[in-house]
Amino acid sequence: MAGFAKRPHRKASGHVGTEKKFEMPDDKEENSVSYITPGLFGDDDDDDLPDTRKRGRKRRTVYDDDDEFEEKKKPNIFVRALHAIFPVKGDGVGESVRKIIFDIAVVAFIITGGSVLHDVLNEAGNVIIVDKEISDLHDTGGEDKTEEEKIKIIQGKVNISDAEVESIKKEKPGIQVDFLGLYSQNSDIVGWIHLGSENDKIVNIDYPVVQAEDNDYYLTHNFKREEAPRGAIFADYRNKFNNGELSGNTVLYGHNMWTGDTMFAKLSRYYDGGVPKGETKDYMEFYRNHPTIEFDTLYENAQWKVFACVLFNTQEELGEVYPYINVRDFANADEFNTFILDIMDRSVMWTDVDLQYGDNILTLSTCYYPYGKENADTRVAVFARKVREGESAEVDVSKAMRNPDPLMFAYEYRVHGGSWGGRKWDSSKLLSYNG
Repeated sequence: MAGFAKRPHRKASGHVGTEKKFEMPDDKEENSVSYITPGLFGDDDDDDLPDTRKRGRKRRTVYDDDDEFEEKKKPNIFVRALHAIFPVKGDGVGESVRKIIFDIAVVAFIITGGSVLHDVLNEAGNVIIVDKEISDLHDTGGEDKTEEEKIKIIQGKVNISDAEVESIKKEKPGIQVDFLGLYSQNSDIVGWIHLGSENDKIVNIDYPVVQAEDNDYYLTHNFKREEAPRGAIFADYRNKFNNGELSGNTVLYGHNMWTGDTMFAKLSRYYDGGVPKGETKDYMEFYRNHPTIEFDTLYENAQWKVFACVLFNTQEELGEVYPYINVRDFANADEFNTFILDIMDRSVMWTDVDLQYGDNILTLSTCYYPYGKENADTRVAVFARKVREGESAEVDVSKAMRNPDPLMFAYEYRVHGGSWGGRKWDSSKLLSYNG
């Protein structure tokens, strides 16, 4: 009978040559009845007798007491991961192609990432070595040394003869001895900038300043003219550095490195206070700790008082593009006053530093992206004026405050709303302006 297992013929005791035959009940369908239905084979189907049926070779499904299927043992997680990543037998064409593309992408990422890591490590090592070498050249033993003693110290560090020293002095009359060794290594040098100190946990800007024939070369080359992602601190190629004479506005550029601790990266703290997100901001703390900058040229050492910090836009579609880097000299007081008024209207801070026509201005410019680089290509610039002859370099930082309403470019107001409420800073601080 189809669908049933054939029962073995057994002779019961006392019944010779006879067999009780099973008849399908009239009211049952053959395929709807199980041979394990109780009582189906009659009383003589003694379950105590051994089962002599042949065992099938096929594996039977086994159920436990809870009638749950006993799953086939799975490969370990490592094997399953490999099967998910690499093509295996049984994958369709689409699945195989997908895995191959994924594998190629992973290999490319590893190669690229390894190359980037290699460059980063090399650059980090190069930074330490180069900075130490250059800083050492700028160290001539202190103020208590005579010029002759300083020259001997320099000659002990670099291979420069007495004749070469005299040649440099003739080429650059009035050059300070501290710059002789540096000039012998790179004649593009025009000065040295210093902010903070080695013991300052917040900032230590301490670099030579160079100037090329354009504003591109030192974006990708260091003081030693080696290719380097961080470049060098450099002056705008249009600024002048004559003996004892500077441009009315000297503009210096430096990268804001992703590491956040080299070149001009820390200048952005004048703008945002350097306080981590989520904490209560004291926007003026960084300024109060660093109200002055030291910028020395080949011919003189000088202190500069910080008086403003501005965020500038570089994309016309986002609003005003103020040309602060194109302002170099002032023909008269009106030009000077107009520039200072424009800067102070846009500055995020007000200080107790006064200004007047005839002051030298120093502008330090670097990249900074508070809106995200993909949204707005912006720059932050810090402005300082040179300490006047006979004037104290001390600043009353207690009078400094945050500007609650600086003039911004259109994109800022599109993002955050509002509009400029007009000039509110104390213009009497601009001594050459009569209002």
